[in-house]
Amino acid sequence: MTDRNDWWCRLRRAGRGWGRLGLVCLCVGVMVMPACQNRRRPPPAPRQAQIVVRDVPSALRGTIGAEASLQGVQPTLVSGVGFVVGLNGTGGLTMPEQFAAHLEREMGLLGISTSNQAGGRGIAGRSPRQLLRDPNTAAVIVQAAIPPGANSGDTFDVYVRAINATSLEGGRLWTTTLRAGPPTAFGDPQAIEMGKANGPIFLNPFAEPGKVDGVQRTIGRVLDGGTITTSTVINVILDNPSHMRARQIASAVNSSFPRGPGDPEQIARGRDEQLVQVRIPFRYRERREEFIELIRHLPIDQSFPEVYARRFAQTLVNEPYMSGNMSYSLEALGERSKPFLAELYDAPELAPRLAALRAGAALNDPRAVRPLRELAKNGQGAFRTDAIALLSRIDGAPIIEETLREALSDPELSVRVEAYEGLMHRAVEVQKRRLALAHLQGRSSREVSPMITLSQLDTLSRAFVPGGGMHGVSRELIEGKFFLDRVPFGSPLIYISQQGEPRIVLFGENPELTSPMIVSAWSDRLLMASDAPGDPIRLYYRDVSDRRSMTLESVPKDIEGFIRFLARRPTANDPRPGLGLSYAEIVGLLYEIQVGRGTVAAFATENDRLLAELMRSVETQEIEMRPEAPGGDITLVSASDPRREVVDRDRSGLIRERRSLLVPINPPATDTPPSQNGPGTNQPGRPSGSRSDAGRSEAPMRRE
Repeated sequence: MTDRNDWWCRLRRAGRGWGRLGLVCLCVGVMVMPACQNRRRPPPAPRQAQIVVRDVPSALRGTIGAEASLQGVQPTLVSGVGFVVGLNGTGGLTMPEQFAAHLEREMGLLGISTSNQAGGRGIAGRSPRQLLRDPNTAAVIVQAAIPPGANSGDTFDVYVRAINATSLEGGRLWTTTLRAGPPTAFGDPQAIEMGKANGPIFLNPFAEPGKVDGVQRTIGRVLDGGTITTSTVINVILDNPSHMRARQIASAVNSSFPRGPGDPEQIARGRDEQLVQVRIPFRYRERREEFIELIRHLPIDQSFPEVYARRFAQTLVNEPYMSGNMSYSLEALGERSKPFLAELYDAPELAPRLAALRAGAALNDPRAVRPLRELAKNGQGAFRTDAIALLSRIDGAPIIEETLREALSDPELSVRVEAYEGLMHRAVEVQKRRLALAHLQGRSSREVSPMITLSQLDTLSRAFVPGGGMHGVSRELIEGKFFLDRVPFGSPLIYISQQGEPRIVLFGENPELTSPMIVSAWSDRLLMASDAPGDPIRLYYRDVSDRRSMTLESVPKDIEGFIRFLARRPTANDPRPGLGLSYAEIVGLLYEIQVGRGTVAAFATENDRLLAELMRSVETQEIEMRPEAPGGDITLVSASDPRREVVDRDRSGLIRERRSLLVPINPPATDTPPSQNGPGTNQPGRPSGSRSDAGRSEAPMRRE
């Protein structure tokens, strides 16, 4: 037994030894096998990132635009389906079911139903379907082009097209939600809400109210009726992702454009290694395109700005074809580039000189005043208007006001209007500083005083400009409908603004109506007559909406007083006579008076920039809708094209001439209606590319 036990113990000890040896061999094998495999198959070489290098001129290397792309720099198309009230029995027609269903849902969310008795007149106790069939209401397509980098609270014009009405005359747009993209989703909740729109609809002022003729009344706009609800930013996307380079770009933007009054946060903010987001500064809200170009041409390395300024100035002289790029690059550098710009203000070659003057005026360099003044007085064509616009941007220097006032009497219409715009801009800035100072003094004298925002201050300063100052222009809000601007210089002229702020501008010392005269407007619903020189002007007016008539033996002869009379509606507090006409009606009547030789004042108006913006933002497409009844015809809806009817009503006999909202106001030589130039068409006798060519048209003194 003892021998057997000794044998068993020795066997167990031997087994444990062989087990340890096997474990060691296994570990060695595991370590050796990968080494053998590595000798048989070499590891792949590390992949190298591909570096993107743009082919840009050497002078622009190192700028943001040479290393990154800018997104969000184009206007954003927004649209919606809205509801209009206050029509004169021209609405309530049948419409595609998709539009009706969308509006019924939206109205239901607003609490409109037969059980709701709390609504206003005409709404209480009525269902959405009943409202849509009311002849005084209509559904409309609402479109707009939101500018890049728009901040919450910014306003814009809105384009409106009727869906089920023959005319939008007298209508008012209910608050409508505007979403990104064309009006094809009908309120798709996935579309981004960008803004809202509401307000009175502004029709073609040269149309005849209340009459179905060849003029398009199913298209209108709401001036300054849109409001941004979702701010947008500009995205700077690096070609080669790099945290360090993204930080350098954000630092360069913030150092060149520091946060100022009205800016909620820093202008640039890096998001990751490839994305930097940039906001439009408050001070550039009216010069967005310029700011975008400055970002593109801004050098990323801000260590030696003088070196860049010298290089840009030298390139401007040696390579004049790059004058536009170098002008923005020099302006983006700021104060450090002024000495190099001043050397080019008198350059013999025109392109470098104009580029330097543009950048110098933007940087508020007083040394640019003298050459710009010379160009404004003796330049050729569009160079004069450009010089006047640049001159008006420079602060101080009373000689600037003197030069602009002299230009108000120039025989060239575009020069006069540009000088007026510049003087009014400077007068508004002075009024803004005056109101800000008064507000600060008021806050210091009282313990409790409400704080005014920059946006409110801007609105107040634009609403009223007193006369008698060194600028020579004045402004007043008339009956809450439009601004009446007075420019008591030069020959009589009536200038009309039809986008943004509604304005009627009177040039001349005291423009008047002439006698004898006879003017008929709106199918004889308004008649004006005077038999002999010096006789009073009689007036007859019949209002189709109120079904009232008025006969007056005398109306004001001065055009300013006459405009006030046309806009005023008599009340218990102010019983003075008046017609209570809208802005569009007053403008149309003034034109009829000018055509009928009731005044010697010339007539000029802006062209349709809003339509041009929409045309660049949309792509024409049509939606096939289900027929309204079994066996009915398919209705084609133009989803995006702002020039076309929304619903084709050929069989109803309601086809009207399709034309732009604004029409040329030069009286035609024949009885044929004047043709409408398309976007970008130049007027005869104007050089292509002129500032005034893109924004204004003019009428002769009299119709021959």
